[in-house]
Amino acid sequence: GEILYREGDEANSVFLIVNGEINLLKKKSDSKSKSIVYADNEFFGAKELFNNINRCSTTVSLTDSYLIELTKDEIEYLIKQDEKIAINIKDRDSDLEIDKKYNHIMEKGSLNDFDEDSDILDDFINEYNIDEIINEIDEQENIILNNFNDFEENNYEKNIETSIKKEETSDNRLNSSNSNQKTNKNEKQMETMNISTEKEFMTSEQFEMVVKALQLVNANVKQDDVLKNIVDVAVDLTNADRGTLYLVDKKQNEIWSKILISNEIEEIRLKIGEGLAGYVAETGEILNIKDVRADNRFQSTFDEITGYTTKNMLVFPIKDKKEDIVGVLQLLNSANGEFSDQEKMFLNAISLNVSFALENASLVEQLLKTERGNSMGKMGNFIAHDLKKPILVSKRYAEHLQKKDLPMDVKQVINLMLEQLTQVANQVAATADYTEGTTILRRQAVSLNDTLRDFALEIHSFVKTKNCKIEYSLSDDVNVYLDKKEFYQCYFNIVKNACEALPEGGNVFVVTEKNEDRIEISFEDRGIGIENSDLKHVFEPLWTKNKLNNSGLGLSISQKIIEDHEGSITIKS
Repeated sequence: GEILYREGDEANSVFLIVNGEINLLKKKSDSKSKSIVYADNEFFGAKELFNNINRCSTTVSLTDSYLIELTKDEIEYLIKQDEKIAINIKDRDSDLEIDKKYNHIMEKGSLNDFDEDSDILDDFINEYNIDEIINEIDEQENIILNNFNDFEENNYEKNIETSIKKEETSDNRLNSSNSNQKTNKNEKQMETMNISTEKEFMTSEQFEMVVKALQLVNANVKQDDVLKNIVDVAVDLTNADRGTLYLVDKKQNEIWSKILISNEIEEIRLKIGEGLAGYVAETGEILNIKDVRADNRFQSTFDEITGYTTKNMLVFPIKDKKEDIVGVLQLLNSANGEFSDQEKMFLNAISLNVSFALENASLVEQLLKTERGNSMGKMGNFIAHDLKKPILVSKRYAEHLQKKDLPMDVKQVINLMLEQLTQVANQVAATADYTEGTTILRRQAVSLNDTLRDFALEIHSFVKTKNCKIEYSLSDDVNVYLDKKEFYQCYFNIVKNACEALPEGGNVFVVTEKNEDRIEISFEDRGIGIENSDLKHVFEPLWTKNKLNNSGLGLSISQKIIEDHEGSITIKS
C-alpha cells in the first residue's frame, strides 16, 4: 500500500524490482486512470527521468516488495561505463505494457486519496481482483509466442506449399483451406508444430513447462544464480544430461564460463571461433551434432580433464533484441540419443528472455560495484576525519610520556602502547589513502635483505601472539628503490593473512629470488587454503570469507602499494 511517488513529483531516480509487484497509475485525458502492473526484474520510472520531466503517474506497492533505487548520479555513472545501459533501461521501461483487458479504469480523484485512506487501496485491489489478474498475466507468454512464430514461419509455409501440390485437383477445397489458414494463422501457429513430416504438437503441458522455465530464469538477479538457473532450465527443456552457458567477452574476443573440475568451480575461456561453442559465438549458427567425435571442431580436452564422455551436442546462440550474440548454450548427451527440432524450438522460445536476464544480472552487478565504491568513499572520509586524529593525538601523548623519567615497568608499557599506536596509525593512514586514492610514494634506495629483517623485528610481537614464526631464505642482497613505510604496510598485511591461515600456529616462509632485473618476494604458509573459485576475489575491496576479524581491505591495499611501485602480485593455493 505504500506510495513510492506521485504525479508531479520530481523524477530523480529509476527503480528496479528485485521481487514484488508495483502498480503504476496513469491519468488519461478523459479524467480516468490506466493501471499497469510491474513485477520482478522490471524497471519503472525511467521515461520521466531521461526526458527531464516531473512524474506523469503515481506508483503504489501491491505486495511486499524489494526495490533497488538508482539515483540520477548513479545512472549517469553507469552510462559512462556502457552507453547500452541507457538504451536497455529506456526500452525495458517503455515496452512493458499490460494487455488492454487488464488496464482497469478508475474515476478521477481516487488517486489523491491513497495515502489518506489505505482502505480505498484495499477496495481497489479487491474490486478489480488484481491479485488474480497478476497470476493470470505472464509477459513471458508473449515472448514465447513471438519467438515461436518466428521459428515456425518458414516450416509452416513449406508445409502449406506441400499441401497445395497434393490438392491441385481440388480448387474449391484448396481455396477454402487457404482462406481458413489465413484467418486462423496465428491460432494454428500457437497450437501446431509442423517441424517434421510427423507433425509434432506442442501440448499444453509443454507450453506450461516453457512458461515455468522462464519464471525460473527470472527468479534471481545475482549473476552466478542467473547463470545456474539458465543452464538448469535448458537441460530440463532439452532432456540433456548436462549443459554449459558461455558468456561473450567482446573486449577480450573470448567466451567464458564456469565448470566443475575436481569438485571445484573453475573459470574457462575460449577464443571466439575456437571449438564448437566458439564457432557458434562467431557465426550465430545452431549446431545439432549427433556424433561430436566425427566433427573436427570438437575439443576433447574437457572430457579428458573431467572424465566425462560427450556423445552428442546441441549448441545454441543467445541473442539480444538487437540480434547481437551475448552467450552460447552448450547441451550435452540427449536422453533420447540425439536432440530434436522441438527441443531447438524450446530454446528459441526462451532465448530472448535469457538475454534480458543476463542484462539485468550485469546491471545489478555494476550497481553493486558502484554501491561498494560509494561505501569505500564514505569509509575513507570516516577514517580520515573521525579516526585518524584521535589516534595521532594518543600517539603524541605516548611519545611525550616516553621521554619522562618513569619507572622501567611503566616505560615498557608505554613502549608497547606506542608500538601498537604506531601500527594502528599506519594502518589507518594506508586505508584512508587507499579509499581516497591519494597515496604519495617517498622512495629511497635501501638494502632489500636488511629491510626485510627490520620488518620482521617490527612485526615480531604480533607474529608471536599468533604462535607463528617467520623463516627467511634470502638470496644475494640487492638495493631496491621503494617507500619503506608503504612497503612495510604491504608486508604486514601479507604476513597477517598468512598467520590467520594458521589457526594452530606455524611457520611463514619468506623467500627472495632475483630474476633478471626483477626481484621476486614469496610468502608461503602451510595453513588453510583458498578455493580456486575464490582466488579471483581476494584482491577485491571488502571481500572476505569466513573471517570475522578481517576487514577485507588488507590485500587490496597491498596490491595497490605494489602496483604503485610498478610491481605485480599474484596468489596461488
